Amino acid sequence: MLEAFKLSHEAATLEQPRARLTVRERADDEPRELPLNQWSFVDARSIRLRDGTKAQPGFLYEFHYEAKNPKVQGLGFAATRDVVSWLRHSPDAVKATGRPMTHALAIGFSQAGRYLRNHISEGFNRDEQGRRVFDGIHSHIAGVGRVFYNTPFAQPARTNTQHEDHGFPENEFPFSTATQSDPLTGKTGSLFRGDGSDPLLIETNTSTEYWQKGASLLHTDPLGTQDITLPENSRVYMIAGTQHGGRAGATSDPGPNINPRNPHNPMPAIRALLVALDEWVVSGKAPPPSRVPTLAAGTLVEPDKTGFPAVPGAAIVRTTNTVSPPGDWVKPAPSDRAYRTLVSKVDADGNEAAGVRLPDIAVPLATYTGWNEYKPPYPKGEIADRDGSCLPLPADKAAREASGDPRPSIAERYKDGADYVARVQAVVTQLMADRLLLAEDAERYLDRARKEPRVAP
Repeated sequence: MLEAFKLSHEAATLEQPRARLTVRERADDEPRELPLNQWSFVDARSIRLRDGTKAQPGFLYEFHYEAKNPKVQGLGFAATRDVVSWLRHSPDAVKATGRPMTHALAIGFSQAGRYLRNHISEGFNRDEQGRRVFDGIHSHIAGVGRVFYNTPFAQPARTNTQHEDHGFPENEFPFSTATQSDPLTGKTGSLFRGDGSDPLLIETNTSTEYWQKGASLLHTDPLGTQDITLPENSRVYMIAGTQHGGRAGATSDPGPNINPRNPHNPMPAIRALLVALDEWVVSGKAPPPSRVPTLAAGTLVEPDKTGFPAVPGAAIVRTTNTVSPPGDWVKPAPSDRAYRTLVSKVDADGNEAAGVRLPDIAVPLATYTGWNEYKPPYPKGEIADRDGSCLPLPADKAAREASGDPRPSIAERYKDGADYVARVQAVVTQLMADRLLLAEDAERYLDRARKEPRVAP
């Protein structure tokens, strides 16, 4: 079967000599152009490899061509602003809402979280009458990203990672809500506008966003030399040991990765912080203080200095995705300038020592990370898209010694099931006191702990 590639935009011409298809192993490699006899147009929206030419899994293919009919970008920002403003202020809106709206909150995950960061920075949280649109915003797993929209032939769905789509613009100073100066671009600014339109903002990220999305730049200076103080209307949290797409019911199947995927679910913390945001907006009760790794505490470090243990058979990532000032996305080239992105130090088990440590991290049965590495036929050493790793602890002393695992086994660290449940109880009690866990989620953790088969009765 012939392999086909869909084009992002309609081709202006199907003349092959006016286009070129390249392939490279890694983002920083020099692209190699494929001869015209190895590919052809199917139509104006797709191309295919010809008989005898097969795509190499994990390699980066890039098609350069003349396109036409770009879509108008950015209308969604104005639409969001105007619809929410109408719902809040128009007398006719009561027919849709059932009663007058007193406040408006927004929550966005991943691309939607990046969208909300742009919504703030581009001034769309202020309507045409000068009124605030969203009183509170919760952006989850956006890192320092925004969306690629304000240019002809933009592609808002693109997202920059270490291997895939690395040349596409997503990250642009200012990153943080604190006003800073950027030595790489000479700009000064903040994500906030400072014109009365800024919402109360909570930003949460998993470990993955520190490795792939530059999340440390939310709370350090651009060169990662000092912690910064965020304004009072902003909070940042890292949910330790979670991955970008972590969710309830996820499996640890490795997929294209060397290590099993990370099934650790960040949502209990997200739910608690969304409740905290609502209380902040409605009653003025401030949410918990930001909880992130810091330089001052020694928990924010270079990616090769985390202290990760030598877990037998595990691929260990020791570099982050590079975050650089935007370049020419049409003709991307490696940048010689980069911001300093840092990650969390880990404990002796390999679990992150900072951030919001849910019971799976604080009372572990496995090591959970925000990074993973692709397995062959992908190029060696490339960071998996947005997957983390799950590395189970050895069951007992014999299994630990047989494998050479430096982490204490489950049997060695928990006397019995009652001991394990008591430790989980202590963690959830503290998390509830800190308003980082809801009572119903605490009970779910305890119920799961009571039924945990890996701990001796």
